Amino acid sequence: MEPALANEAPAARGAMSTLGAAFILVVGAVVFLWYAPGAYTVYKALHVAAIVVWVGGDVTLTTLGIVFERRRDSAALAELGKMGAWVGTRVYTPTLFAVLGFGIALVEKGGYGWSTFWIDFALAGWTVATLVGVGFVGPELGRIDAAAQHHGPESPEVARRVKRLFAIFRFDTALLLLIVLDMTAKPSF
Repeated sequence: MEPALANEAPAARGAMSTLGAAFILVVGAVVFLWYAPGAYTVYKALHVAAIVVWVGGDVTLTTLGIVFERRRDSAALAELGKMGAWVGTRVYTPTLFAVLGFGIALVEKGGYGWSTFWIDFALAGWTVATLVGVGFVGPELGRIDAAAQHHGPESPEVARRVKRLFAIFRFDTALLLLIVLDMTAKPSF
């Protein structure tokens, strides 16, 4: 087999397995949501699925950042920044708005009050996390990538930016996890 054809086979298998997994997900979601007892349950399922993607991704990026930072692996951190910028704009940003939209639908459909602490805390936390993510983390990941390309991944400029980013990212992750605890415990102060 020629080298070019050998490289195409794994890529084709990867694309096919991705399409297969997506097909199973869509069919399963349609079946499960079709037989859900009502609109509230559908909104809740979609809200939770979006939270899993957003918060799970945030925890994963934070954990990888800590691992690479402890290893002092600047090249891996720079690459993680590049991947984070890509997935942030294409996955996390749309997902965080799905979280808000389905959350609002749940409050309205469930008859909860807007002056309830656990709802207000979640909305305030969502706002802070969104401003940090969209207003700082996303653009900073792009700046880190640009600095790594211009100065090299081992440069002091990249190291300074990465250190600051991951310090902020840790607090953002902690906030998202607090929102999850708030929304599931529903504290009543």
